[in-house]
Amino acid sequence: MKRLQLPPFHRRIASLALCFLLVFLFLAGGLFYRQIIQHNYFRQKEKRQNQRRIIIPAPRGDIYDRNGQLLVCNRPTFDLHLYFSDIRQEIRKTYGQLIRQLKEQKKTIDYPQLQREARKNVVHKYIDLANSLTGRRETIADKALERHYRESLLLPITILSNLSNREYIRLVDRLPPQSPLYIATNYYRFYPHKSAACHVLGYVATASENTPNQTDLKTLNFREKMGKTGIELAQNQFLSGVNGEQIFSVDPSGFRADYIRGEPPKKGRDCTLSIDIDLQIAAENALGDKRGSAIALDVHSGEVLALANKPNYDANCLNPKISTAVFQSITEGGGWLNRAFQGVYPPGSTFKIISTIAFLRHKISTWASDDTIECSGKTHIGAQIFKCDQSTVHGIVDLQRAMEKSCNVYYYLRSQICGAEKIAEEAKRFHLDQKTGIDLPFESNRMTIPTPAWKQKKGYGPWFAGDTANTAIGQGYLLVSPLQMACFMASIATDRTQTIPHILHDPSHRQDHTQSIGLSPSDYKKLIETLRGVIDSGTGKFARLDEVILAGKSGTSQVWERGEKRNVAWFIGFAPVDSPQIAVAIAVQEQTAEDNYYGGKTAAPIARQILNFYFKNKK
Repeated sequence: MKRLQLPPFHRRIASLALCFLLVFLFLAGGLFYRQIIQHNYFRQKEKRQNQRRIIIPAPRGDIYDRNGQLLVCNRPTFDLHLYFSDIRQEIRKTYGQLIRQLKEQKKTIDYPQLQREARKNVVHKYIDLANSLTGRRETIADKALERHYRESLLLPITILSNLSNREYIRLVDRLPPQSPLYIATNYYRFYPHKSAACHVLGYVATASENTPNQTDLKTLNFREKMGKTGIELAQNQFLSGVNGEQIFSVDPSGFRADYIRGEPPKKGRDCTLSIDIDLQIAAENALGDKRGSAIALDVHSGEVLALANKPNYDANCLNPKISTAVFQSITEGGGWLNRAFQGVYPPGSTFKIISTIAFLRHKISTWASDDTIECSGKTHIGAQIFKCDQSTVHGIVDLQRAMEKSCNVYYYLRSQICGAEKIAEEAKRFHLDQKTGIDLPFESNRMTIPTPAWKQKKGYGPWFAGDTANTAIGQGYLLVSPLQMACFMASIATDRTQTIPHILHDPSHRQDHTQSIGLSPSDYKKLIETLRGVIDSGTGKFARLDEVILAGKSGTSQVWERGEKRNVAWFIGFAPVDSPQIAVAIAVQEQTAEDNYYGGKTAAPIARQILNFYFKNKK
């Protein structure tokens, strides 16, 4: 059977048809791929070109003290705003006028430069109008104006911020009805107690940059406020709330066209602190203009009842932004430092409580009245002479009298028998070599409990007998923070070795009873009696209360500042002795040699004022 063959012409037609069919199928496949398979991709690309998201910061949560008194809230303020979209036609008109002027003058026309000039002229026209109505002298830098146009076209330009009542009234009364200038409500943090508890509360500042999480649309932010220090930073995640958003369509030039949808912001959570603002203010008043810190703790829960620092600052002066003058003033005055747990100092004679516990636990000393040494006002340790406090001659002293009268010679001599390692071991049992773990940021880690191995590791040379003597009386290389010593005193009051402080209020919280101090019941009872004796007839007598029995210890140490020696006056204590409720620690540092600070006469009266207020006003 003979195979049928098409004529040459017909074969060419069939080949051409086949080619057309293949091309059609290719185009149809491409169209299907683009419109069906890549539908979501191009839809998203269209949205990114034609839509914009604006993030609206949520109001921050309020902060209260343990008794419900308001410490921080959001204060409404008013700003004068201007949108580029509202002056778009005016800018075009000005641009046209500038072009005509140059053409008449037959000058070279730089069109981009003329566009920038037109925008600047129109915006500055409204700035001048606002200044004339309010009496201000505000201006906007040309670079800032252009950056706003390029990067934040949908957001308003702030012409005037934080309007006073007078300025607000004048603008409302005198702005023309059709003016593109409008007054918008904004919120700044307000601290009704001004500088009180400023280091606990902290402050907020405008976020350094926009960091939107969304990637589906080009997103613009009204810069939100972020916590920088204190509880504003520690609880920033909860105080910040949930930001809102608005989505707009834009024209090819990037100007706002239509509103599409939006979600309102949700205010952040409120926060209740452990501090009592009335006690806090009393503590700050007790410090006066002295440079230092005063801390009060609930001995059972570890909650911070007061955490006062001087110098301090009024956080209201940091809103809406920190001026150069305010920043320099606070910096030069040392107001940024939270001395309660960022400052570390030798603890002075308050550390003798640790040395006493070491002597008792290692059988170096007893409370027996015949277990004594003779204090002649000085003693030889190695090749050096070590003097008692102010060269006082205490005569024959036992452990109780040595503690009450703060006899250095007793601790010099007994420390040589005990050894530096055993004393350091006791300090570490009370966690004085570690952070306290308070729920506030930036706690110092510079605390130091020295040992021979530590000194050798630091490259400070060999350990001498004099180093042990200095450590025993809270001097030398020792460094602790006032908050550590407040926690230490709360631990002594409750026979435990660790108290963790808390700044967030939890009425049900109670400290776990950690390891016991390790003294026999009789030794512990005698220790408390001796600390009471320090107040009744010893160096802490100026802390004595009329109706409440107090136990405590004063101390004085030295630090070097700018090449000059300065005293640090200490007092730590707790009350009442029979049923402890509150522990305090005070540390104040001399600013000049004329201050003449000492623990017994400077820090103890501060403690008295704080404790007296607490027991008279206890809620």
